[in-house]
Amino acid sequence: MTKLKYTDVHTHEFTDSEVWEAIKSDDVEALRLLPIKLGYNHENWRFVQEISVQLSDHPDENVRGNSFRGLGYTAMNHQKLEKNIVKPILLRGLKDESEWVRVCAQDALEDVNHYMNWKIGSAKANKEREKKVFEKRRNNS
Repeated sequence: MTKLKYTDVHTHEFTDSEVWEAIKSDDVEALRLLPIKLGYNHENWRFVQEISVQLSDHPDENVRGNSFRGLGYTAMNHQKLEKNIVKPILLRGLKDESEWVRVCAQDALEDVNHYMNWKIGSAKANKEREKKVFEKRRNNS
């Protein structure tokens, strides 16, 4: 059973040391909620980014999925993330073995692109659009 108590998404009931303790003890129940809670509440966006990036490799798919949500919420609430760190994590999440994690990563990617005014992952979509236009032109010739 987890040592951390979570009663509402909008409360701040834990310290940074408690977060690190949950990670150290691999308290999966707490780790599933941490990135979301931190993304909504923590004042230090770099801390949230660091925790979310670290948890994006966790064996539990719910922890991994929510780590991406933590990045999305951080973008929404702080409008700050480090692109060189976050971009490869988000792109890797799109290829996760778990469909649920891939969906979380896609949602986070869309939020991050929106709130940070980035275009991560747009190259693939642009290539697909260009391919369709080319095929349409070729078929109409």
